Amino acid sequence: MREWHEESEESAPDFISRRVLGLLKERKAKLAPFARGLGIDPALFRRFLKGKRRWRMDYLEKVAEGFGLSLEELLTGPKPPPEVLQPVISLVGEYDRPPEGLIVDDYFAVPMVDGNIAAGHAGAIPGDYITSMVWVYKPEIGKRKYHNLRAVKLANNANSMEPTIRRGSIVIIDPTETAIHKRAIYAVRLEQHEGACAIKRVKENGEFWFFLSDNPEWDPIVMRKERNQDPIIGRVIWSWTSWVK
Repeated sequence: MREWHEESEESAPDFISRRVLGLLKERKAKLAPFARGLGIDPALFRRFLKGKRRWRMDYLEKVAEGFGLSLEELLTGPKPPPEVLQPVISLVGEYDRPPEGLIVDDYFAVPMVDGNIAAGHAGAIPGDYITSMVWVYKPEIGKRKYHNLRAVKLANNANSMEPTIRRGSIVIIDPTETAIHKRAIYAVRLEQHEGACAIKRVKENGEFWFFLSDNPEWDPIVMRKERNQDPIIGRVIWSWTSWVK
């Protein structure tokens, strides 16, 4: 019985058959063993490929699973990777309009403030405290653009979250997200330790808060809840590091 290398993608009667033949060739998979592995008779599989039998949805689902693809990816081809667009920083006096050349429909402007302001304002940041605007590609922040987001630039020596978040990075905080999740990172109030706004992972246990760093050189900070009942400013939802200093 002929195998994948003897079939012709160009002669296949429809897009799906050409797509399947192309994937078999790309992955150097033999037609008969591949079909048997899916629980499909190889003769019937070949009839699908030659257009002598119409593809059935249940067989297509098996074929997609065999290639490790979704049904949509099998039928339409792989999705192009999303375009990664760098954020744009504009001075505060210019934040009422997008920077030149920026497509405003693709970006959302987040006010950048210092840590004390980020810690002290749960609602919208007053305009007088905004130093600049961070124009972020909208898919980076999802549906959060109405959540009073604020951006903070970490100090150049703030290395407690390295390698996850590098020193000098800009982080965006969502103050509406204060529920503690295991893998999340938060901006927290730690005035007596690192200033008004520190970036940490958070755990709680009974009467205590635990503030954890990703940098193993930093020890955990343990604090009684009675000393700081509301330490979480918001969840860090985005970070960006400039490698050009």
